[in-house]
Amino acid sequence: MPGPLAGLRIVATQPPHGWFGGVDYNFAVEMAEELRTLGAAVFDLDVAGFTSRNDVYIHDAIEALKTFRPDVAISLPNALYALICATKGRNVFKDILEIPTLMLWDHGLLQLPRQILNHWPNTPAEAMGGSIRRLRKALNHSLYLHYSPDRGHIAALDKLGVIKSSEVRFFLQPAYPNFVRHSYRTAPPTAFHTRMSFAGNVYLQAARDLPFRRQPVLAGIESRVLAAKKSRLTECLWDLIMAEIDALDKPTRKEFRLDANSTFFWNFMHEEIEVAGNTDVRLSVLTGLKREYEFFGNFVEPKSVSTLRDQYRIRFRKCLDYFTELPLLFMNSDVIVDVINLGYNTGISPKVMGCFACGGLMLFDYKDDFFQSMGEIGNQVMYRSVDHLNALVEEFLGNPRKRRDVSRYIQHRVCTEFNFGALSQRLLIEEPAWRG
Repeated sequence: MPGPLAGLRIVATQPPHGWFGGVDYNFAVEMAEELRTLGAAVFDLDVAGFTSRNDVYIHDAIEALKTFRPDVAISLPNALYALICATKGRNVFKDILEIPTLMLWDHGLLQLPRQILNHWPNTPAEAMGGSIRRLRKALNHSLYLHYSPDRGHIAALDKLGVIKSSEVRFFLQPAYPNFVRHSYRTAPPTAFHTRMSFAGNVYLQAARDLPFRRQPVLAGIESRVLAAKKSRLTECLWDLIMAEIDALDKPTRKEFRLDANSTFFWNFMHEEIEVAGNTDVRLSVLTGLKREYEFFGNFVEPKSVSTLRDQYRIRFRKCLDYFTELPLLFMNSDVIVDVINLGYNTGISPKVMGCFACGGLMLFDYKDDFFQSMGEIGNQVMYRSVDHLNALVEEFLGNPRKRRDVSRYIQHRVCTEFNFGALSQRLLIEEPAWRG
């Protein structure tokens, strides 16, 4: 029996193997294979040929694509990689092949400007202007079909005049194929068994080295917004920083180039949220836990492990392979605690859905997009303060039946409604905006 995508010819991006520790590459490979399993013919386009400016590869790949005659392109695992596929100022998909392209954002509010602007000034004096115009030009095209897993990102970019909210469709971040496959497997009982654990990254050294901290005005913004975020965990850091910027007088905003037309603004926002914010807020929540827990991850800064142990008294276990070991941790831990990457405003990260797909139970800070999609069950697993988190931990660790019932219910919904296969069918077949 033919699959639901039978007859479709899809070109999918394949990231450079080494980027982000190989995670994006492995994601893309598995997602493309899922498209094949659903019946599509898939052409894997190696993005590394474009990043290395291999003219021979680029020429041959374009010719092969013309012979393949794709119906549609999908940027895997996220929209960043379709933008990279360009030569001599022309994008392969929209300018050369002239085919519709599904642009699946990750935390696009920070990620996409960083790629498009490609200018990361450490001081206001180094800033370049014209950012809004360049972002509009790169993102606004009739052949780009934008999808965001974060309604807050959609609203923020609309407010800044980058892209209208009507041009971006929402999807709840799905579970990727590897984690769904683990829902059918039994983990070895001794593999990473914990009562409670955290899996993720903090960036102690990178946060300490941020050049903005040497400027009192910018350091003051950081200090105030991090304090506000830690006291009001449900608010997003982007909004808190924007409120601080809006409160500055016009000459100060101009002096420090804190406007969205400036490349310094985008670098400042990226580093303060992704580096300083993720580090400070995650450590604040983790050190506020009353129960002992085990820390896995930190592959970005492995040399910071001793600081985590000595200064924060964190029990670090090891860095886990995202595809072979992380699912086992999810399956064999009674409770996973998390602080969603602060690059998300109202959405969730793939890690959340991966954990639930495996049958694990994750407790994470409140995100409205999850509640809007999952309903009241979302309130069972989302906390609004550290005290609330500690109460949820005690409730679930003390009630194995509830832990099992909640995790199984969410697992069923993730594996049937909110996985990459289901998302692909929705975007390509059930709601095919690309055919318009």
